[in-house]
Amino acid sequence: NYNVMFSQRYHVSLFHTPAARDGAARRYNTMRLTGSDGEFWDLPTLKKEIPHLNYNSARFPIIGAAVQKRAGNARHDAVAWGYARGADMHGVDIIQNCEVTGVTRTDGKVTALETT
Repeated sequence: NYNVMFSQRYHVSLFHTPAARDGAARRYNTMRLTGSDGEFWDLPTLKKEIPHLNYNSARFPIIGAAVQKRAGNARHDAVAWGYARGADMHGVDIIQNCEVTGVTRTDGKVTALETT
């Protein structure tokens, strides 16, 4: 268990063209097939949820958005330390400034690393 300083916030991708909307629809449909809870917001919904955007005179008109409500940010260094802590709990020795130059696999599993 390690605090990665995760801050959960919406991720909102605005659409400015029908082509952008169609491209995002393909990505979000794929995400939904894998269990994500992505949503598409039409313009009235977007205006209701995020009223402070410049809808009237923006250089690129806003026509909708793709939204992932469970998205968030994690501190990258905290994530790295979390992985390191988990690896250490499984007996991995972590050596700084040591380049991996090769990987040995046996029956599809990593069994050794070659290092500098």
